[in-house]
Amino acid sequence: MVFVVKIGFMIMEHSATSRVIIVGAGPVGLGAALELARFGVRSVLIEKHDDTSWHPKTRVFNTRTMEIARGWGPAVYKRLRSIDAPDGWKSPIRFLSSLTGEEYGVIDTKGFAGPGPEISPALALLSSQEKVEKILLDAVRATNLVDVRFGTEALRVVKGGAAGDDEAVLEIKHTASGKTARLSGPALIAADGAASRIRGELGLHLEGPQGLSHIINCYFKADIERHIAHRKGCILFVSNERATGVLQPLDAAGRWLCQIGVTPEQWSLDVFTKAQAQDWIRAATGIAGLEAEIVTMGLWRLNATIVERLVQGRVIFCGDAAHQFPPTGGLGVNSGVQGMHNAMWKLAYCVQGKAGWPLLETYQTERHQLTQRIVNQSLQNSINVNRIFAAAAKGGESGLSTDDVVASSRRYGNHSGVEFGAAYASPAVIGDGTSAPTVADTYADYIQSATPGCRAPHVWLGQPKAQLSTLDLIGPSFTLLAAPGGALWRAHAAEASRACGVPIVSYIVGEPGLDDHGAFAHDYGLTGDGAVLIRPDGHIGWRSRTAATQTALIEAVHSILAH
Repeated sequence: MVFVVKIGFMIMEHSATSRVIIVGAGPVGLGAALELARFGVRSVLIEKHDDTSWHPKTRVFNTRTMEIARGWGPAVYKRLRSIDAPDGWKSPIRFLSSLTGEEYGVIDTKGFAGPGPEISPALALLSSQEKVEKILLDAVRATNLVDVRFGTEALRVVKGGAAGDDEAVLEIKHTASGKTARLSGPALIAADGAASRIRGELGLHLEGPQGLSHIINCYFKADIERHIAHRKGCILFVSNERATGVLQPLDAAGRWLCQIGVTPEQWSLDVFTKAQAQDWIRAATGIAGLEAEIVTMGLWRLNATIVERLVQGRVIFCGDAAHQFPPTGGLGVNSGVQGMHNAMWKLAYCVQGKAGWPLLETYQTERHQLTQRIVNQSLQNSINVNRIFAAAAKGGESGLSTDDVVASSRRYGNHSGVEFGAAYASPAVIGDGTSAPTVADTYADYIQSATPGCRAPHVWLGQPKAQLSTLDLIGPSFTLLAAPGGALWRAHAAEASRACGVPIVSYIVGEPGLDDHGAFAHDYGLTGDGAVLIRPDGHIGWRSRTAATQTALIEAVHSILAH
């Protein structure tokens, strides 16, 4: 129920059920609404535009993001999978004079294709943002917990940006009528894009370079695939006298996205016209007389930034409002969704009184430095693209062949380390003195580990005819997974749940339908009676390698929740 009170010319909305305010209905804002709904937390989602995106923008939901999407229900996951590109188009990255011209180099991109069923039960998605958003919006509406308002603009943060604030108040405007109102709630999620008004309202700075290049983003349809059947790939960079930029297949059936670098003077859709885009596409493909239907065009500048703070008072920054990535990496929306996922269970528990508000501060501790690292590598990938073409043009760069430069750029599209291997260290993790496994490259390489702070390892359970993953057991509760000899953990989990005021679901691996064939205890680093406590975001919060007391589990949960 909503109570409306007039305050002068303004309307203040008070909800009988506390609603979190979400600004921005892109993939991250929609995902935040879905995550909060998993915990039974109501929200009001406002978006200044009249509908979801009309332009493809981002294309890749990587495997970790699709693991998160599985948590939004089988209908969401299966619909997303149904719009995936056909096999063979998620790798490699190619560097060419034109799509039909000389090829300078190739990078295999295992990160876009995904690590396979030994690491995850989910599959990566290559599609386009406007289709993804339609699916997520349907799911948001189906929760019956989200008040979705398009054509509604955020004007001013009235309250919520200071450390002592106990609620968020946002002034909004309905764009069609011009009427203003105020929304109040326990917190505000700023997912309002790179030009975030919320961020500007609070005076938070972006750290990192901006305006590095000016890009025309063009969505078009053309019969290209039959000309390049032997050159499938997820990203096709081209460079010749008439065209420099990148072409990206959206569905391998005639839908394409291209990014065209222009000078600041050309960076206008009045100056750079559809006719010029048509000429660029012909030069980039090398297909004479190709007819391209230009569907939409947009403008963006290449930034490599992160906001100084991800949490300010009762305001939480997510997605492009928190960080802007060069597109060379495909990790922008994925880092946005994965960061949001880290924050939302904490926010939900705080809103519901199950945790102290300092828990939410660990979003900053756990994600800021990691995100900065990914931003930096995405920028380096962009630099490497230019190095590859420079080496090809000069017959070698500083004594290096084109092959050498390509080999040194292997992180582009190979990012399993930062996708799966984030090992959080914060007050929301209880360490056990162990460390994550050593790998050759912590950005690109990944070995599963149940060291506290790491993503819970995927292990297949059940029988071949009806398999499920350990990840399928993780929901909006804390999840305790015990080795086959750890039957006493059930009673411990029930008492810890009662004592700490949070739900804790427990499973004994090896019981009916949870057959593990000995893999679980090994992969989770447990003896026959040990257990792990998994946070709602799928990361290990605490581990007891052997049997432990009920008190130890209760103390761990209390500590994680910042009680």
